[in-house]
Amino acid sequence: MTSQYVVDPGAVPWKPSQVAGITFKCQVLLDGADGGPEAIRFRFDPCPSVFAHMHLTSQFQLLLRGRMHFPKATMKLGAVAAHYTNHNFPYGPFSVAEEHDMLVLHPKRGGLITMGDRSARKQINLGGRHLYGGESDANWVYLPEYKEARCKALIRSGTGPSALMIEYRPRAVIDLPDAPYGRYEVVLKGCVTVDGRSLFSPGFRYVINDRRPDTIEAGENGATLMLLSYDRDALEGGLTGEGLSVAAAEAMERAI
Repeated sequence: MTSQYVVDPGAVPWKPSQVAGITFKCQVLLDGADGGPEAIRFRFDPCPSVFAHMHLTSQFQLLLRGRMHFPKATMKLGAVAAHYTNHNFPYGPFSVAEEHDMLVLHPKRGGLITMGDRSARKQINLGGRHLYGGESDANWVYLPEYKEARCKALIRSGTGPSALMIEYRPRAVIDLPDAPYGRYEVVLKGCVTVDGRSLFSPGFRYVINDRRPDTIEAGENGATLMLLSYDRDALEGGLTGEGLSVAAAEAMERAI
């Protein structure tokens, strides 16, 4: 596994697919084949109920457009929103609407297990965390570690994993902290230059390292990034090639 991945979704083809009668399009942006991160972009057609399921690794969902409504009364997400679960932690069902578009982001391959699978229920992570937050519910603040950039904490770092939206001025040099458990840095607005490449929304960089990653630069109109940072749970779970992970890997392969 390398310590940095740079992805331009504009260069990746869309694939139409369906699972359990639910139709969608997807882009496989990172496949995790080298033991590194797995990233998939989904656009679900309007659907009243996407079945409850879980993944065998930590997960962020970043809702770029549309809506996702979960059974919990306070969990009615509208773009832009972030949603996090620990490994083996079930969520859903949920409905999708209004030109849905989201990134599903894992630190490694996580597969897919429906909660209709009774054997899977025995391996639920009962102590897992389920965190979420929307841009509309957060206020802009200034944090000393990000100098003059404005920030919105959709999922606060005190909870472990975090989702932080940061707005940078034009041509700002973006110097971010280390990411020992992995971090996705997704462009929401404007563009950034990474290793000589220009990334526009929703292009991203994934980094994992105990040292500060290379700086990146905001474009001439500035840039807004979403930083999605994992904690130690990213080391847990994943596909092992045995037991439940075989079914999880096969289900994901059928879906995408």
